[in-house]
Amino acid sequence: MPRFILPKRSTQHRVAAIALYRALLSRCTFAPLQDEHRSSLRNAIRQKFRRNRKIASSHQLGLAFRAGYEVLDHLDAASAGDSFSTDFITTELSELGSGLKRPPIRKPPPPPPPPGKHELACLPPEQAVLRVRPYEKVNGPRHVPILSTANRIPFLRLRKPQPASLSRVLRQKLDRRIEIFERRILLGNYWLPLTVQEDRWDQILREELGIPEGTEGTREGKWSDAVRKAYADNTKQYETEVTRDKAIADKMLEIVDKETELALKEGQKIVRGRRVRAKPKPLSKSM
Repeated sequence: MPRFILPKRSTQHRVAAIALYRALLSRCTFAPLQDEHRSSLRNAIRQKFRRNRKIASSHQLGLAFRAGYEVLDHLDAASAGDSFSTDFITTELSELGSGLKRPPIRKPPPPPPPPGKHELACLPPEQAVLRVRPYEKVNGPRHVPILSTANRIPFLRLRKPQPASLSRVLRQKLDRRIEIFERRILLGNYWLPLTVQEDRWDQILREELGIPEGTEGTREGKWSDAVRKAYADNTKQYETEVTRDKAIADKMLEIVDKETELALKEGQKIVRGRRVRAKPKPLSKSM
């Protein structure tokens, strides 16, 4: 069973609608009408097509196309000198509402974001969360942040929805961690066995040719040494990132604890790092 497609998403419908729209506007230029009537007719055509662009009913679309082709026939006849078609168009224009005769209003484009405040831009270092938190004084209720993790990457959830800049940073950290892991797998499962075989081949050649190791002109070191060093560097890089994330998590946990302590001193009730309102007292049953 074919899936239903909205007419505005269908290529055939769009081609037919655009062809009719362009034909009607082009015929308005050559119609023997006054300038005021010609301008009103063009505006009415534009308004009608704009209002009908979301119609999904086949019956309503059939009526709209039938009306459009009827107007197109009258425009062609009026251009050929048919007075009946000219009077028909003038009469129909006089019966239209004033709203259809006005040009369609286009929504102004959204203003560009102010410089330095792009949604993906991070805060300057002096305004970083780990530096300014915890707040000693706040205006209104204190919003205690929640310590969260995304694939073992710690972060503080301050508000919802999550800022795009935070999502970008988490995605970049996760991509870097995946890249380190994939490089380690490649070094250990592909390059290390390959270089071990190269070292074995060099040893076989030296034994067959009677060349002792360390002879001048022979290669110093082994092929596998470079891969083992790269593997060790990769492991060290991974451990460094894990240690840094642990230190950041400890700092974030300290911020949450201090914010919670300040919120409790201010008379707020905290549940899992969130502020909750006190429950209303039950009504007395003595009536």
